[in-house]
Amino acid sequence: MLNIGERVFLADYGAGYVQDIDSRELNFIKDKYVNIYLLLDNMNFMIPIDKIENYKIRNVLSEIELETTLITISSHSDYIESNWNNRYRINKKKIQSGNTLKMCQVIRDLYYLKKENMLPPGEVKILERVEGMLASEIMLVLDLNMDEAMCKIRNLV
Repeated sequence: MLNIGERVFLADYGAGYVQDIDSRELNFIKDKYVNIYLLLDNMNFMIPIDKIENYKIRNVLSEIELETTLITISSHSDYIESNWNNRYRINKKKIQSGNTLKMCQVIRDLYYLKKENMLPPGEVKILERVEGMLASEIMLVLDLNMDEAMCKIRNLV
């Protein structure tokens, strides 16, 4: 069960914190909702408590776990799928998992392709989104603002 003030990561949306848990009436249905404020999009995300298991929600990493995971961005990739369509699907699955290590792998691989001038426009958007999601978690863990968190990511590349 989530508690007010708890820092969480919501797969496909980024990091935020539980603002409140209360009863609301939406479309004439009264239900209990968890209200999660998401840093990346500066929005509130309301999830009915009875449907919370349908969402991939986890606690944000500790500072040590985060620093260890971020090293992945500066490492070398063993293999990058050459077919952009397959690579796109693989990267989307990694991002949707909500796993920070997998998101760092996506950032590492897409930055490599960008450096080699081989990054298609569709994947530029994926890179921007996954960078923002990771940056939102860095913001909560290291108490930084968005610009500082993005610099931290880009300095690892």
